[in-house]
Amino acid sequence: MNSPAFRPFSNKYLIQPDPIEQESETIGSVTLTVPKDPNKQAVQGTVVARGKSCTELEVGQKAAYGKFAGYDHTIDGVDYKILMESELLGEPLVTPFDQEPSLPLVMGELVK
Repeated sequence: MNSPAFRPFSNKYLIQPDPIEQESETIGSVTLTVPKDPNKQAVQGTVVARGKSCTELEVGQKAAYGKFAGYDHTIDGVDYKILMESELLGEPLVTPFDQEPSLPLVMGELVK
């Protein structure tokens, strides 16, 4: 991931939102790209840069935020969100059940 030429001040983060599933719609001779679910907006992304006062997340970590939080900003054609640290809701964590187990599960425990 290339870091854009942008450094947020104070307690702000620059976050690249995760992509949203989109589909193309043709109306007459115009083709529009629209989200599959129009009510769904990105609510998590990856920290690309952070201000000097930020203490919670490092560059490269995932962050969850509110649907309408922060400011939208485009740098070199790439969309980003600028969020204050207080607007972040948390860090999505990977649990053991998010990944395929390497060993078979029996009653929720690994069989060795």
